[in-house]
Amino acid sequence: MKKKVLAILLASSMALALGACGSSDDGASSSGGSAENSSSDKASDDSTSSEEGSGSFEGASIEIDIEDSIQGNQETLDQFLKEIDDFCAETGAKIEVVQNGGDQENILKTRMASQDMPDMFVTHGWAALRYNDFCEDLGDEDWISRVDESVLSVITDSDGKVCTAPLTQWVYGMVFNKDVLDANGIDPYAIKTWDDFFEACTTLKENGITPCLVAGKNGGGLPGLMEQLNVFYSADGAPYENREALLDGSFNWTQNTQYWDMYAEIYDNGWFNEDIFTADTTTVQKYMGTGEYGFMPWCGVSDMATIKSYTPDVNVGIIPIPAVEEGGKAAYTVGEGTCIAISNTSKNIELCKAVLDYLLDKDNLTEYCNINGGMPGLTDITPEESESLTLYQTSVESAGENLVFTNFFDREYLPSGMWNVMQESMANLFNGDVGTAKDRVPGVAEYFQENYVTLFETNAG
Repeated sequence: MKKKVLAILLASSMALALGACGSSDDGASSSGGSAENSSSDKASDDSTSSEEGSGSFEGASIEIDIEDSIQGNQETLDQFLKEIDDFCAETGAKIEVVQNGGDQENILKTRMASQDMPDMFVTHGWAALRYNDFCEDLGDEDWISRVDESVLSVITDSDGKVCTAPLTQWVYGMVFNKDVLDANGIDPYAIKTWDDFFEACTTLKENGITPCLVAGKNGGGLPGLMEQLNVFYSADGAPYENREALLDGSFNWTQNTQYWDMYAEIYDNGWFNEDIFTADTTTVQKYMGTGEYGFMPWCGVSDMATIKSYTPDVNVGIIPIPAVEEGGKAAYTVGEGTCIAISNTSKNIELCKAVLDYLLDKDNLTEYCNINGGMPGLTDITPEESESLTLYQTSVESAGENLVFTNFFDREYLPSGMWNVMQESMANLFNGDVGTAKDRVPGVAEYFQENYVTLFETNAG
């Protein structure tokens, strides 16, 4: 690995300015390394320096700002810091890792306003949609050919600029208990439309199985369901597709209630877990292994490994969100997992690119994904015993051409601040006796519309 990395580095520019761009924050950790030979030694014999481990970025320094996709888990953070330390030891670079955690979004907004972006930063889902003006274009990097096409579309802006490097990606669809479905004669891969899903749920309910599980206690459970708006209003082939109106704020939610009508019917059929408002994510993940439930209508690929950690013998799988109409396209929602951008104002862009090369090296990224449990953003990375990845690939092959990959609906089509509105909308829809949700649809749509207009105008201003 050392020889490989240094060969790449020595081929890049040697004339690098010193010093990181940006300031330190609380929780920062620093890494640094020293070379065995001096710069003059390296200049006199590059091939010898590479063999002996001399760093080609001796004394150069940068700052990397990270958040919870890395530091939310101690083992993941330790692995990331280890790889940064190893890079510094091999190259002589000095890298300050700033751990912003959950404050990353607000900190980066402040730094954008002051034109003081860190050299590198985790984009937490907003590379192309928020940070694109501050990101170095990575479209010509060697690793681009290895990027999964589904996440590549998410991290590329409307002008074709690749804004960030995807170590991992989030992929969300509909997770099922295969043992339960098999026992009830249901082929999950034959579920192409919501009508097919309703038929499966009807069979499960008749046989004493609760069809759907939702973790309503968590902040992501109920609003997560609303990411499925894509198959109604934004994805290619969506029957009510009106992306132009969504983007300019003229979309009228009170006249487009098809999504809420459908989920009101699901609720009124009694297809949800009774503790929908008190069950958290861990609870429903454990429920999936009991044999009493059929589907988690909104769930990530990586969550399947967590489900099996609680119930090792359970067989699960995943399918995309069904199409609304026969012949339509199902959709997987794809977002940035651990994705790192380079500021286009960094004084050490070549060093930053070398860091990305190192992190995206097949061996390094495989080890990171093994520990992180995330789905790799690169196609040649196969984490050890990644059953979840295999199950996902099976579903993609089964879907064939009738499959699209979309960004998270709220990120692309809703104004900032709508997440809590999404939460309240679904809570209001389900807040009543079974059989009454359909009567609440108009009020839910009106509430959503009012906040949509207000926040769109606020953000535009």
